[in-house]
Amino acid sequence: MDEVFILYGKETKGLPEWLLEKYLNTKTIRIPMLPTLRSLNLSNSVAIITYEILRQQKFEDLQETSTYFDK
Repeated sequence: MDEVFILYGKETKGLPEWLLEKYLNTKTIRIPMLPTLRSLNLSNSVAIITYEILRQQKFEDLQETSTYFDK
């Protein structure tokens, strides 16, 4: 499994411009948004990206049901 490093910017500003300029074309992804929206809530962004990472890895090593209450 490849390592994945995720960096999120501030809800109000996003990531620093220098970082985007350095990596934008090679190592970044963007969450599509309607042009009328200013930003997504950070927790929603984390959920979207986490799901997409897991989906691309075919949800390997995930439990089908939780064992949280079995203890």
